[in-house]
Amino acid sequence: MTLSNKKANRGDHIDRISDLPCNVIDGILKHLTIHELVCTSLLSRKWRYVWNTVSQLVFCEDFFSRFEDLDDPGPEINRTITDVLFQHNGPIYKFTLDIPLESNFLISTEYLNKWILFLSRRGIKKLLLFNYGTLSDKVPSNVFSCQELTHFWFCGFNLSVHPNFCGLKSLLVLYLLNNTYEFGAIETLLSGCPLLKELTIEILQDIKSICLEKAKNLIELRLMVNHERVSGLIKSLPKIQRLTLESYVSGDKTFYADIISPSQLISLKYMKLEGVNLAERGELLYIVRVLKSASNLVELVIQSYSDNCEQEPYQLEELGCNSCCFSQLQTVNINVGSDNFKHAMSLMRFILANSSSLKTLAFKVHFGDKLDPVALLSISRDLLLMERASQRARIEFTHRE
Repeated sequence: MTLSNKKANRGDHIDRISDLPCNVIDGILKHLTIHELVCTSLLSRKWRYVWNTVSQLVFCEDFFSRFEDLDDPGPEINRTITDVLFQHNGPIYKFTLDIPLESNFLISTEYLNKWILFLSRRGIKKLLLFNYGTLSDKVPSNVFSCQELTHFWFCGFNLSVHPNFCGLKSLLVLYLLNNTYEFGAIETLLSGCPLLKELTIEILQDIKSICLEKAKNLIELRLMVNHERVSGLIKSLPKIQRLTLESYVSGDKTFYADIISPSQLISLKYMKLEGVNLAERGELLYIVRVLKSASNLVELVIQSYSDNCEQEPYQLEELGCNSCCFSQLQTVNINVGSDNFKHAMSLMRFILANSSSLKTLAFKVHFGDKLDPVALLSISRDLLLMERASQRARIEFTHRE
């Protein structure tokens, strides 16, 4: 064997992975599943304990699928997650537990509380708990011991907050999805989060009102409504800059006008409305009232796919909407279904005529299974002829089947 061959042969046994910089190794490990992560201990002696220093752990569908063949997977799942946590050596900054929908993977409340207590002592900053199978479970009480928590997502629980709750003083982002709420629980929780900047709430039940007065630093709110009784839902809204409203209530009428009064939106810079019905007089007027109240609004996004649009579109002049000036509005994005485009055109005509700083109006129509060439030609012609208060305004019209 030649000298060069000997060198090449020795090179085949070099552990190049272990010689990578620590930050590169950490980046690789973060993208592995729990099973793959633990299996790295078999690579070599150097890697035997590398897995248990990773700063984020994710238990999701891939993890749970390995227990599908067991008659009663709960105890084995509880034991496995406990073993992984208690063998971990170092800080855990992010922890995700995502129990799959329609599964029999029941997590013991006792174990869940134990895990979160453990995480609270390891500097947990981002905690994601998705419990789709057991909606009646209460949020684990030890969550409120995680004083370094900055991001908290929880789904599928019943939220109750102990009267002695001392707050989550570092929390910046909070997601409340698919939960039920005891009376006053949301306000009590928010009152203990003085730094909170971003809040997402999904409403599934009859809640009289939510007072956000104490969320002084809140700048972004996303509200998803799946319940009909929402009159006066949001009270004392702080000076938020970004607002997203989504309504999934069945029937012809949505309730945006009842959720948040336009008078509370004076500092708004971005607004997105999903599920709005532009054929409803009240919904159309609500958008106009928001535009008039939110004098700092820069971007407006509207998604409207209602198929109950047999009536002729309202003309804004008929509704008492006199000329005004939206001096800060620069971007408008409107997506509609094929049965709704005439109502959107009426709104766009009003916006174009009153937005002196407008740069882009993007209009997308979803025609479904049948593309209508006549409608396309009519829309293109009408858009070109619309009066524009801004000489820089550019209209981008797109469509898809």
